[in-house]
Amino acid sequence: MSESPPEDSGEERGRSRANVAALITIVVLALLAYWAFTAIDRQRRLQNCLDEGRRNCLEIVSPSR
Repeated sequence: MSESPPEDSGEERGRSRANVAALITIVVLALLAYWAFTAIDRQRRLQNCLDEGRRNCLEIVSPSR
């Protein structure tokens, strides 16, 4: 009879946790990058508007009813 080699479940479990941690880190970094680029773009558009001499550059948010 042929026996399969014993599996090292501890090592496999450790690799799985490391992969999940890496995935979570990448997702968090991607979300932070999106937030930063969005904020930079908003500031760029505001600065361009102000540079053109306009005064109504900020978005007016009306309360929802």
